[in-house]
Amino acid sequence: MNRLYRPRSFLSLLLTGFIFVSLPLVIALVSAIQIMDGLVQQSAGVVFRSVSRIDSSRKVIDQLHGQERAARLYSVLGDPAHLADVDRSHRELDELFHHFAAATSEQEVLQLLERLQAKESSLVAMLNSSASGEAEMRKMEQEKALEGYGEIESLAVQLERLCNGLMGREVESIRQLARSNKKTLILQVSGLIAFSLMLVVLFMVLIIKPVHQLDRAIERLGEGDFATPIAVAGPKDLETLGGKLDWLRKRLDTLDREKVRMLAHISHELKTPLSSIKEGAGLLKEGLVGPLSKSQEEVVSILDSNCTKLQKLIQNILDFNMAQAREAPPQIEQVQLDRLVEEVAEDHRNAMLARKISFSTTLEAVAVDGDRKQLRTVLDNLLGNAVKFIQDGGAIKVFLRRKGNKAHVIVEDNGPGIAEEDRAQIFLPFFQGSQKNRSIVKGSGLGLAISKEYAQNCGGTLRLLPSSQGARFSLTLPCAEERVS
Repeated sequence: MNRLYRPRSFLSLLLTGFIFVSLPLVIALVSAIQIMDGLVQQSAGVVFRSVSRIDSSRKVIDQLHGQERAARLYSVLGDPAHLADVDRSHRELDELFHHFAAATSEQEVLQLLERLQAKESSLVAMLNSSASGEAEMRKMEQEKALEGYGEIESLAVQLERLCNGLMGREVESIRQLARSNKKTLILQVSGLIAFSLMLVVLFMVLIIKPVHQLDRAIERLGEGDFATPIAVAGPKDLETLGGKLDWLRKRLDTLDREKVRMLAHISHELKTPLSSIKEGAGLLKEGLVGPLSKSQEEVVSILDSNCTKLQKLIQNILDFNMAQAREAPPQIEQVQLDRLVEEVAEDHRNAMLARKISFSTTLEAVAVDGDRKQLRTVLDNLLGNAVKFIQDGGAIKVFLRRKGNKAHVIVEDNGPGIAEEDRAQIFLPFFQGSQKNRSIVKGSGLGLAISKEYAQNCGGTLRLLPSSQGARFSLTLPCAEERVS
């Protein structure tokens, strides 16, 4: 389509589609009008001819009746005026027969008219000839002529019936023609509607395709995919818009790289003074610079503890940078996932005991291929968040099951859970939900974003599952033996 026809704008594509889709329907309408017009004209011709024949036949009958009446008066009274009426009626009948014959082409009607005209002419001639004969002869010829009018009347009635029959046959032919035209019209309209529907489908594809390409491009940008080029095939204005989106993609990719470099630089710069503070706190805690009072020891202990937490936050930022940059590929190895879960749980054992948190596991022996360090970070973040947000005396459960060629890890708790308005953004970098945690130091909002990135690096997925109470996360990873080496 792009090579044959490239519309200048999306609007021109819509107008072209409307014209092409409407064209078969217009053709169908014009064809229907022509067929109906032809049928109406033929019907009008049939009606005109039929009415003309019947009207002429009735005039012939009426004229013959008048002529017969004048002939009988002449025969009884012998008045020449009545014979003149017969002659005048004869002339009118000759003119009527001439017009009747000129208005019809049916051979049966023409033959009957000839017979009727000949018979009528002979009777008139017989009456005229009787006017000059003897009285007895005249009387016989007149009676013979009057008897002939009975045969003429029979022929006139036959003519009328024949005209009525012709009208019936022509009406039936019009009905058959109407049925034939109806079938033809149905076939034409059905074919044109089918063709119109095909054009509708074609133009729907042509219209939806560039819109879908734009939609997918915007979705990829929203998901942070700045590596895939954006190309839109279609009207020139949409292609131009696709080019602008591709420029935006490149610009966002540049800004994203600059952000990663900036975060890496800031995190690295923060680690140096933080290390000095932690070392100084360690020296004070160990009493290497002199003995401390009990209150001073408490302050130093708090300082040392928060330095450790701050180091962890900075490390999270560095981990997120590494996950975003993907400069180093993950170190894939076979990991016994059930053992790794137990190791990570052991790291949080003291915190759970201090807050009387119930912890239980249901683990199947499952091995997966992945980066051990990254998988440990994922599990550590999930358990750490559960401990951080759960209430004292709450419960945390971890399930590990194998289904087919997938390993499924479920981490759930009975804490306050995640607010409905936060669920769609929980995996976004630096996003912090509305729920308050039990930690003294506020988190960076990178833990789940890093975990999702690391899960994808290992060929798996991390999802937030719906739950009636608390938070429920699902980590799915491909089993080791099912992966292609």
